[in-house]
Amino acid sequence: MTLFEKIHRWNEERGLPILPFDHKKQVSFIIEELLESTGNFDSISAREKAEDIASEITKDANANPETVIDAFGDIIVFAVGVMVNLGYDPDKVMDEVFKEIDSRKGTIIDGKFVKDPNAERYYADFTDCTIN
Repeated sequence: MTLFEKIHRWNEERGLPILPFDHKKQVSFIIEELLESTGNFDSISAREKAEDIASEITKDANANPETVIDAFGDIIVFAVGVMVNLGYDPDKVMDEVFKEIDSRKGTIIDGKFVKDPNAERYYADFTDCTIN
């Protein structure tokens, strides 16, 4: 099974594909992760700031599905480029990230998977993910 097939299955197991598409929410998820990448935000403060930014930039959004798909595909390409630029093998990184995500326990609240902070989980280990 490819990584994308695993991610697709993970989403299906949590009932996410049946939820209606919420452009603002999806944009806020991307912004939240970008904010966390700066090291200046924890997950809670990043989420709050991301929701504010996403509300503002999607307020009058009128994007068709192809525009959204193109943009999110570009985000994946740029993310892979960042991993390579930092000296990491994207396949190995994504395997670690998926293991962490897949190990999380929680519930879907308002269309978002909310982690159970008390559940035991795997934490991604990027030690062996560098490019040789």
